[in-house]
Amino acid sequence: MFGLGKEKSAEDEAKQRQIEALKASIEAALMQMKKQAEAGLTDRCEASAKRLTEILKNPKLPNDFTKQARGGVDALMLHVYMKATALASKAAIDAAREDDLEKRSAKIKEAREKLSGAMKYKASPDFKQQCERMLEVAMFSGGVKAKGPTKAKPRDTAPKVENRAKPGDTAPEHKAGKPLEKHTKPVGV
Repeated sequence: MFGLGKEKSAEDEAKQRQIEALKASIEAALMQMKKQAEAGLTDRCEASAKRLTEILKNPKLPNDFTKQARGGVDALMLHVYMKATALASKAAIDAAREDDLEKRSAKIKEAREKLSGAMKYKASPDFKQQCERMLEVAMFSGGVKAKGPTKAKPRDTAPKVENRAKPGDTAPEHKAGKPLEKHTKPVGV
């Protein structure tokens, strides 16, 4: 009788150690994911989140720990998408300043994709509004030179007038037919 209780206790103890090791590995994965989120690496964080979600489905884990870990994963995913959106928006503005239209449009597209991911993880509407403003600044910056006429500067359709000014040697003479005299003293003194 006493032997059965000890075996069961040892078995429970082994399961408890296994659960504690699983908790430690989840916490380590969350710390690694936090580092990736600070760098704005969305693809790596997505992969880590999928792995953690699968691990958290283990029924042996306590419910409160599972809820807390899922909340941490969601918070980190929100953070990584917000960070990636901010970095892409900043890069789009920098590319617009340098008049690199291809890079600007690519970064604007990337920022919009990251913004949709941030909104999926419940980013605030203020964040969305700020990002839209940054993207608007990027779209209106650089590359403004138009090759042809625009609405603001239409093509000049007025007829060109010849220069009607006469050169100095063909200037008319004095009305009396005499050239004008140069006065040594000012007139009226």
